[in-house]
Amino acid sequence: MSPKTAYQNEELRKQSIKKILDSAFLLFAKDGYDSTSIARISKEAGVSKGLIYNYFQSKEDLLITLVNNVMNEGDHMISEIITDNPADTLKNLFEWYFDDLTIRSDHWKLMAELTLKIEKFQFIHDIFTTKMSEYVAFIEGLLTQLNYDNPKDEARLIASMFDGIGMQYLVIREDYPIYEMKEYLIKKYCEKTK
Repeated sequence: MSPKTAYQNEELRKQSIKKILDSAFLLFAKDGYDSTSIARISKEAGVSKGLIYNYFQSKEDLLITLVNNVMNEGDHMISEIITDNPADTLKNLFEWYFDDLTIRSDHWKLMAELTLKIEKFQFIHDIFTTKMSEYVAFIEGLLTQLNYDNPKDEARLIASMFDGIGMQYLVIREDYPIYEMKEYLIKKYCEKTK
């Protein structure tokens, strides 16, 4: 058997990191950050604890990487929904949020858990505060283009509604009128001009 090439080694490294991150995410979302050990992550990922520590300094470092990946996904999503029409962009945002909430509820469950434990992790506070400001500013810009009287406060209200709707959906799941709320918000913000 010939030795692996640099490319093959890099691909194996990427695959190992992905398995570790996917397993950590699954366990953090299912059982919570505090209840998940590196040993459980290594078992779930099918890798040694040593390999995890080769890529991540600690469980918290693993969490930082996961959160940064989630935020990068959010940034990528925003770039994908932008159109020339602010009402269409806002509609795309609502559709993405509600669809993603139902499709990837484990993702949102983990984000909710971290939000509720924000005092434990300063880095979570810092990342969430920065990203929330960016997302609210993005929504404010759309509402400004749509001639809303108070776009800054309206953008904050939309962000707060997303938080509240997300929490309610995560708690009561199929009993929450998720699609009715999506249609209501699209009609309220995207089909009217203020």
